[in-house]
Amino acid sequence: MGKTAIILFSISLVVIVAVITVLSFGLLQTSWSYSYVVEPIDIINILVTVLVTIFVAWYVTKKLSEERFEKELIISDLKSIEECIKKILDSYEQENANKQVLALINQLYILINRFEKTVAPQRISTIDLKRRFWRLFAVATNYTAANDTSSIDIPQVEYLSDELIIEIRRIITKVNSK
Repeated sequence: MGKTAIILFSISLVVIVAVITVLSFGLLQTSWSYSYVVEPIDIINILVTVLVTIFVAWYVTKKLSEERFEKELIISDLKSIEECIKKILDSYEQENANKQVLALINQLYILINRFEKTVAPQRISTIDLKRRFWRLFAVATNYTAANDTSSIDIPQVEYLSDELIIEIRRIITKVNSK
């Protein structure tokens, strides 16, 4: 919101300066009588002001739209990661969920990698996100029996999932503040 306010203030300032310039040019004349003759410099000044204002408004709108699209793309990736985490937690409630949990963790890994590659040019740190994922992975896949999830420390999985979700939301907040 700060960038938008600065840009709108700049556009307003350009328009105000142009209007004041036109008015002050007229006030500096010694004669206070109004002439119905339009001077070519006035027309040129108005046209230049209008064209500059239109160009600046177009450019600002374009940049804001591009930035918003990038933010929404990143945020949608993060929401996909969060939904996958919730699916992992839900799958522990089912019997013989080992294969499903492994598939969901693999999907989560793919989503995190895709997100990491998406934000690499923007220099958003994903180190904490990866670290939390690997901690969750270690706890969530600690199977001692082939078809039994009872050996998994579910509260620890929930805790680490919450930590991962908190990190995701921190990144969302960071993306939105840019």
